[in-house]
Amino acid sequence: MSELPHDPYITAVIDALIAAGLEPDQWWTSDAETDPYATGDDAGCTTMLTAALGWDDTRVDEDDEDGQDGLFLFWDHPAEQWQYARPRTEGGNTEPEFLPRLGLYSDPGAVAATARALLADEPLPEGTAPYWHPADSVRTAITAWSSRT
Repeated sequence: MSELPHDPYITAVIDALIAAGLEPDQWWTSDAETDPYATGDDAGCTTMLTAALGWDDTRVDEDDEDGQDGLFLFWDHPAEQWQYARPRTEGGNTEPEFLPRLGLYSDPGAVAATARALLADEPLPEGTAPYWHPADSVRTAITAWSSRT
């Protein structure tokens, strides 16, 4: 399987999570998801680049209406921000919510800090996360991928 244009960024995020002691139980990248952000004639027919990171925690939390702890982080191009959701006991996850602090190319350490807060049910870090400057080459690769025919 060849490397996808966003793989270097997601790998840097995974490395930061591992360094922070927060290795996801599962993660993957894809270029096959239908782009829900597309409008116009191509709506429903185009794909987007995605990444999903998941932490399994099957402890039942009686105070949580969803009934289960755990976390999913989602990265979608062309969305402008990371998103998160919680697993549901019956499978799947809650509706993803945007994380305004985390831009599409936020510093991997900031992604790890946000994941730590979400996993611990603590307040999210404040302010806007810094941009990850090595993402410039990733952005170029994604632009080329997006303009393919």
